[in-house]
Amino acid sequence: MKARFLWLDMRATLGERKTWLAAGLAFYAVLTMPILAAKPPEHVLSALKVWFSTSDPFILFLFIWTDLAMNKLIAMLGVVLAGSLVIRERETGQLAVLLSKPVSPASYYLARTLSACAVMAVLYLGANLAVAPLVARSMPGFRWGLFFASMAVHLFAAFFAVCFSALMAVLIRKRALAGLVSLLVLSLLVSLAFMGFYNPAWSGLSFFNPITQGISVLGHMDDLRPGHVLMPIAVLLGINAVVLALGALRVRHLEV
Repeated sequence: MKARFLWLDMRATLGERKTWLAAGLAFYAVLTMPILAAKPPEHVLSALKVWFSTSDPFILFLFIWTDLAMNKLIAMLGVVLAGSLVIRERETGQLAVLLSKPVSPASYYLARTLSACAVMAVLYLGANLAVAPLVARSMPGFRWGLFFASMAVHLFAAFFAVCFSALMAVLIRKRALAGLVSLLVLSLLVSLAFMGFYNPAWSGLSFFNPITQGISVLGHMDDLRPGHVLMPIAVLLGINAVVLALGALRVRHLEV
């Protein structure tokens, strides 16, 4: 029953206008990426030379795609997909009807959040599967393995954006304010994601930033090993589990 509910909720979410808007943002990021990779902003080139000591066009592309496109995109999509989760049903009176069925508030919250994560995965993977061949066609030496290893880790940072937005929704209980707070916090985490790159002394603090964990593969591009992929995924799974648990705990006390 829960699996069927997840599937039906995911299908319903994929058909909503907000999801089509999110898909449009992802499509725009894909279309603009070859242009940005070919003629990157000067400050991006400077950062690349300082942080990575290279002018490799693939590393330049991976940095631009991760920082200028996907980091910003997952912050917005997290709010779009989960910023009003449960609260919208509460405001319209649908939550009382839903909870009259044999389902607990926590189970409903978890199912809706995981459904939003599944939609995020569809949009995220779609964007990455579209941009990779588009850029590889005009870029000699495109490193497919490194690209997908980096994106595999970053996907779990995208899940964090969804889980965090859902948590803010049930904590704040006002759609507009919850969405604003989620966007501000996620944007701050995105802006601090590379803090450990430009100041190694702060790398310890960066460990607790989920977005930094999501981009951590960029720090091991010359010596990438399985642990560099599996460790941040494990950390992000733990963080997401904690955020989900907090949301499930809070929603039990939500007034219907």
